[in-house]
Amino acid sequence: MRWDPKGDLSLAQVSAPEQAGQFQPVARRMDASYTRQILWLRACLPPAAATAAALPRWLRVGPSQLDLIELFLPQGGGYAAYRSGDRLPFSQRQWDYRLFAFAVPAGTDPDRPIYLRIATSSLMAPTLDLWSEAEFRRLTNLDYAFYGVYGGTMVLMFAFSLAFYIWVREKIYLVFAINILAGSCLHLLNAGFGGQFLYPDDTALNNWVIALALGPVKAIHVWFFTCIFAVRQNLPTIYRLAQLLMLIDVLEAPLALVMDWRDLGSMTRVLGTVVGICGIPLIAYLGWKDRERRAYALAFVPWVVALLALSLMRLGWIKSNLLIDYSQEIGAFIHLTILPIVIARRTWQADKAKERAQRQALDEAHRAERELEERVARRTDELAREIRIRNALQEQLQEALETERAALAVQRQFVTMLSHEFRTPLAIIDTTAQRLGSVLAIGQPELAPRTGKIRRAVARLLNLLENCLAEERLATSHLDLRREAVDLRDFLQQSYGDATLLASRRIRLELPAAPLWVQCDRHLFDVALSNLVDNALKYSPEERPITIRLEPACDTGHIAIRISDQGDGVPAGERERIFDKFYRCDGNPRISGAGLGLHLARELIHRHGGTLKLEPQQPGQGAAFTLKLPLAA
Repeated sequence: MRWDPKGDLSLAQVSAPEQAGQFQPVARRMDASYTRQILWLRACLPPAAATAAALPRWLRVGPSQLDLIELFLPQGGGYAAYRSGDRLPFSQRQWDYRLFAFAVPAGTDPDRPIYLRIATSSLMAPTLDLWSEAEFRRLTNLDYAFYGVYGGTMVLMFAFSLAFYIWVREKIYLVFAINILAGSCLHLLNAGFGGQFLYPDDTALNNWVIALALGPVKAIHVWFFTCIFAVRQNLPTIYRLAQLLMLIDVLEAPLALVMDWRDLGSMTRVLGTVVGICGIPLIAYLGWKDRERRAYALAFVPWVVALLALSLMRLGWIKSNLLIDYSQEIGAFIHLTILPIVIARRTWQADKAKERAQRQALDEAHRAERELEERVARRTDELAREIRIRNALQEQLQEALETERAALAVQRQFVTMLSHEFRTPLAIIDTTAQRLGSVLAIGQPELAPRTGKIRRAVARLLNLLENCLAEERLATSHLDLRREAVDLRDFLQQSYGDATLLASRRIRLELPAAPLWVQCDRHLFDVALSNLVDNALKYSPEERPITIRLEPACDTGHIAIRISDQGDGVPAGERERIFDKFYRCDGNPRISGAGLGLHLARELIHRHGGTLKLEPQQPGQGAAFTLKLPLAA
């Protein structure tokens, strides 16, 4: 053999006697990987047998992806040129055959060498063999018979796997069917059947189809491997590497459209060798780890060993021989023979396990049904007893409710009677104390403050009565507010603007110039406001006033009444509980009260659609409450 790096050598140059030393001997099959150089081969033909001296012999050249082959045979004083290759239409081939065959005419001088010039963008791994016409005819018939059996077997395997998938609905059978279809189609394309039957006149399509299909088919093989060995469950890290490998394989297809296949093929070939070297121990490990899939290793190891041997031979690490030349076909045959048996056996075992599980499930269902019937009977008796108990309890509850309603009615009647009976004596006491205070202020002024204490006690009792009546109204399920239009400016002026009253002298009113109208229950609103004012008066020193300020609220549609005192304020730990029912601050135990006023005030304001809150307390200032109500339309 001799390389032509630039591709400019002519037959005259390479056949010159002085150029004979430039050729190097080669074996029957050589592998130069992917190269852009032109390969020249020089060979001497053996003499033809006497029995077939009148018939031509046939020189077979493979594989089927060689782009251009030129054969130069000695004829007369020069050479006759013959051309073939997958870049030429199939109809130009001398023999209807998937590989390339050249007729060597009878009488070709065996003493003169023949020359072959080979150029290809695919793998440069040519093989040459010489046959008599009868032997070559038998060879081609056997070759097509072999591939016919191979194709039929693949079709049966595909149908078998697809039928199993439809039957048992297991994903592995569908993946196996896709793997068989993709692998066998690529194998047949590589064998040259695409150029012969699918696109015999499209000279460039064969290389494109194989280049585009090779990467995705390898990705399908890796996908099938991860599924059948459950790599995702057994080796998650290897599964992620397998996903990366599948992505690289799939990307080969678009890269083949923009890259020279010789560059891309060299990279993928090295990657395939690494995967083959790592694949054998990985399969052995997975088979050892997962006993159910151990038999799959027997089917995969021959196939991977065959691919690895072929890759090592093409890299020049091992020598070519007949077993290695056909290792891919042998490995595929063993793989595709054992694997369906293993899968069928696994399906049979799965069916047996399914039957056992169904029988066990049926037994469990019968047992559960009996237990359920017993439980239902037991539960029915319990429910009957529970219903009887609940009926008795319901009767007792109904009696208790009737008793409570009667007690509440008596309580309301008592509170109403108590309020009515107490108001008249308290009014008499207040009037008498007021007149007595006027008399004592002239005659015995030192006794006048005592009448003030009497009047304040009477006011507390009246306020307590009002709170009790208001609480009673709030306790009813439906509180009907007797709403009416009230001018709050006028209401506050009338209630707290009389300077003759002792309490009013301590109240500072800040009222707007314009009236502010609200819809409210005048009596209940007065109870809520009185509780806030009385609370401020109680907790503020007698010599300091309290402030009532009326103004429109910052948020439109509301008014705000701010009531602030100059006392010690509310302790920080009690601010959250200040509106609780019957709760009183511990700041001054001498101040009387029932702890009902603030709670009642907030509830009444809420019933009016307003809010009442305690403002944040500033250092050195007393408590301040802000009441908000919606303005009347």
